[in-house]
Amino acid sequence: MKRLCASLGVLILTAVVTLGVFQIAAQDLKTRLQDKAARAQAGVISWSAEGRDASPVIAVMNQVKPALDAGDPHHAEALLDRALEMLSGAAKPSGQSVSSAQDPESDLYIRPEPVSIDGYGGSAMEPFLSPDGRFLFFNNENDPGVNTNLHFAERTGRISFRYIGDLPGVNSDVLDAAASLDRAGHFYFTTVRDYARTMNSVYTGDFDGKAVRNLHPAPGEISPKSPGAINMDVGISPDGETLYISRAVIVPGAPAPKKSELLVARLNNGQFRIDPESERIMRNINTGGLEYAPAISADGRELYFTRASPFPRIMVATRTSVSQPFGEPLALSALTGFVEAPTISLDTQEMFFHKKVSQRFAIYRAERNPLSGRENPRLLP
Repeated sequence: MKRLCASLGVLILTAVVTLGVFQIAAQDLKTRLQDKAARAQAGVISWSAEGRDASPVIAVMNQVKPALDAGDPHHAEALLDRALEMLSGAAKPSGQSVSSAQDPESDLYIRPEPVSIDGYGGSAMEPFLSPDGRFLFFNNENDPGVNTNLHFAERTGRISFRYIGDLPGVNSDVLDAAASLDRAGHFYFTTVRDYARTMNSVYTGDFDGKAVRNLHPAPGEISPKSPGAINMDVGISPDGETLYISRAVIVPGAPAPKKSELLVARLNNGQFRIDPESERIMRNINTGGLEYAPAISADGRELYFTRASPFPRIMVATRTSVSQPFGEPLALSALTGFVEAPTISLDTQEMFFHKKVSQRFAIYRAERNPLSGRENPRLLP
């Protein structure tokens, strides 16, 4: 989500701890500490972007490094648990009014595993699996100090891909990220190459298996008109008829967008227009906080996205008919740690997403739970 503020994982608060450099004997404990630190970092960033006082949380987090230096990782974990409780509203810091609540959860996708991309050694973020399942598109680290470009790889196994290289035809010397592709080969992505002049940030072209040709701004009237607003990322429906847009509001100097909400745009006579029913369709999705990175199922009845509340979680919302609004979203319980940017296979049996691991981003795969119902993904207690 650097798209003008970078991924929520960018650590710009000096008070936030980094755990990757510490030697912790138990690998599972080290992994838990890294996951919890990443979630707490994102929560502090989210609170700061909303203008909330995060100093009580930072004060707790400032005690984590001394605990690790003293050889007491269990105390460090307890401190991180305390910080996460404060951020979620389970514990109320002194003088701070907290209204956020834990998202209800579902076990619709389970067994997350890291994906290997043979021949690629950098961070991999914002994956998109092509509708035919052959290609995985992704971008390198979404950081202000890095030239973020789109890459692609070809599938060689269940959790393995062979790196092909930079995706020809799309990259520039500014941010190019967040790929999406329909079944006809129409490729969409985010770029800020002409945003300052036109406010266009969504471009499209034709992917032929080797490159993207005929690159141009997405047709129609989908770009925002208000200064500071941007279409941060998009997800195209497999039939190419509906564009799901994450529109963010950026405050200069803030560590994250002030808000980001999901919109629906329809294709009509070759032009996209914001659906007049968009607000109704997304009435259970948008909170006024941060909802972004949308992905839609082929039948239009399952919406996946990221919500930062306050740390990023991958959510699913369903509906029984495409004429209805999406229902109340559920967080995918098996996808833990700092996770963002879901993409699903055409048959919905696989989900790919990125996760922050030891200060780098990697792509993971989860599988659909055969015991969790399609119409009503199981609500966990």
